[in-house]
Amino acid sequence: MATVFINWNNFTMNKEVNDKIEKYFADSTFFYRFLWGNKKNLAMHFGFWDKNTKNLNDALINENRYIAENLDIKKGDCVLDAGCGVGGTAIWIAENYGANVTGITITRKHIKLAEKYAKSRGVSDLTKFKFADFCETGLPSGSFDAIYGVESICYAVDKADFLKEAYRLLKKGGRLMVCDGFLSKDELSVDEKKNYDNLCLGWALPNLASQSEFLDSLRKVGYSKPEFIQANDKIHKSSEEMYKSSKLIHPVVALLARLHLTSKSNELAELACQAQYHMFNKGVGVYGIFTAQK
Repeated sequence: MATVFINWNNFTMNKEVNDKIEKYFADSTFFYRFLWGNKKNLAMHFGFWDKNTKNLNDALINENRYIAENLDIKKGDCVLDAGCGVGGTAIWIAENYGANVTGITITRKHIKLAEKYAKSRGVSDLTKFKFADFCETGLPSGSFDAIYGVESICYAVDKADFLKEAYRLLKKGGRLMVCDGFLSKDELSVDEKKNYDNLCLGWALPNLASQSEFLDSLRKVGYSKPEFIQANDKIHKSSEEMYKSSKLIHPVVALLARLHLTSKSNELAELACQAQYHMFNKGVGVYGIFTAQK
């Protein structure tokens, strides 16, 4: 068995780490849009499926709706999207709930796209997009009624750094939600470790926290009412579709990378798309929804 031990002292959320993450997302934006999201949902996440979900677009919107409803977002609320991508969820919440949403990201390319999309959807007055690290935003304390991170908090080297910053930013009684992937076990076999490494390398992840680590961090920071929902069933179809499409196009992407017509990171990302499926399917990873309150 290969044991996963994360020594947080070996890591810092520094410019080198952020630059690597920014490059990954800048290089892969086209593939996200071409293979996954569209102009309607602008999504870069798994989406939630149920028996009434007809297609991927509906699943992606379902996850946005789940976030808004379970955070009890109302008109006029100040909301922070921590790791906003090209603004899909932030724009949708502004459109449908009338909330004032600030999206932050360390990918400059995404800020320009998010601003463009918000303008085209008529919500520029309700949305702001800023270049900022969600572990150290520089935003005023007590600014937000709700904060969410959708498959973005996994990019924090130490997830507790984000949780501390989010706690500072929330108003008293403010609500937090994190939808993300987590490790569900501490010891990995050789094959499991290979999938984990492919996932982290391909998606530029510094690491994944375990479910128990994240819950413990919530409590230590001081959040009340921390809750966890296992949501593998909600994302299974997306995970499977991602796996199938990556198996199909990986040879093409690998060839394009060898011809220097696309970046090596896109080839590695396709391997990560396969690795995520194996991790969820074999019980190594769990898609979880954490909620808590200040």
